[in-house]
Amino acid sequence: MKYQSITVATALCAVASAQNVHCDLARPDSHAPISIMASHAHNVGEWMLSYRYMFMDMDGMYKGSNSISSAGVFGNGYNVTPTRMTMEMQMLGAMYAPTDRITLSAMLPYLATEMDHLISPTAPPPLQASNGGSPTFTTKSNGIGDLKLGALIRIVDEGSHHFHGGIGISLPTGSIAEEDVTPGPPPLGGRTSRQLPAAMQLGSGTFDLLPSLTYTYVADCWSAGVQAAAAIRTGRNHHGYRLGNKFDLNSWISYRVNEWASVSTGISYHWEDELNGTQSDITQNIGGNRTVPTAFGENYGGQRIEALAGVNFVIPGGALLNHRIAADIRVPLWQDRNGLSLGTDYTLALGWQYAF
Repeated sequence: MKYQSITVATALCAVASAQNVHCDLARPDSHAPISIMASHAHNVGEWMLSYRYMFMDMDGMYKGSNSISSAGVFGNGYNVTPTRMTMEMQMLGAMYAPTDRITLSAMLPYLATEMDHLISPTAPPPLQASNGGSPTFTTKSNGIGDLKLGALIRIVDEGSHHFHGGIGISLPTGSIAEEDVTPGPPPLGGRTSRQLPAAMQLGSGTFDLLPSLTYTYVADCWSAGVQAAAAIRTGRNHHGYRLGNKFDLNSWISYRVNEWASVSTGISYHWEDELNGTQSDITQNIGGNRTVPTAFGENYGGQRIEALAGVNFVIPGGALLNHRIAADIRVPLWQDRNGLSLGTDYTLALGWQYAF
């Protein structure tokens, strides 16, 4: 069976070469790693449905590119510090091509976030007293995120070379009024439900533009690509702030192991600006010290370089013909945070796609 698979793969590569290696969506390496969105267009009349699950773990505080202890955060004038945050995202997606040149898309996420905190031992005594004497507490939020609508426009689709642009908009369907129970001394009312900082909210609260450019090269038994994508915020939301603009540069290379499996690796760069404005309804000072870093805009954003590794499987026959299963993991090689904020530990993505 091993030698039969190699023979089949070799034959497919030869056929692809004879056909000038036109982009074939049935190839396992025809899509980018699953964590990279808007990486491929479709032919007229084609649909694609998708489901993605992503898990991000942020563990430990950073000041710039250096990790900083909880005591170090307290020494910078804060009563409370985050210690860990996890974010889970489930995203449903659909794509449809009304013409060979244009592919339309829609993506709706469901988010669940959780952040652990530590209270400074030198914080005002009523702060820990209102938390039952415990130095730790956790906040959570979950719900629908921002709906993203977009269009991919083919610019070049010749032989091995494929280049398309994307334009999209993110609609503020995600809540920015999430609350959870947090400690606080009088006159803040003790342990009660309060507005959470922007890091724990489910949406941006603004209409955001989502431009992108993607180039892919398809060879006999491998493919490669690079994508530049951004999120451009417009205005401020009704809580008085605007999240920072984002820019991502992703690159990847995939090798087709056989007709149904491929492996990939890549490097990505992520940049995010500071939060602009003041978060209303967020307490910023207690007893002469700042409350928590997430209450202040200068502690949002930063940049990082990540390494990526992934796998792609296309089911070659049976009832699940052309269903695609994929997974990838990202780990930071370097990160430089704005102000004081949690660093990224790793991001895992799993996904299912079906084109018809």
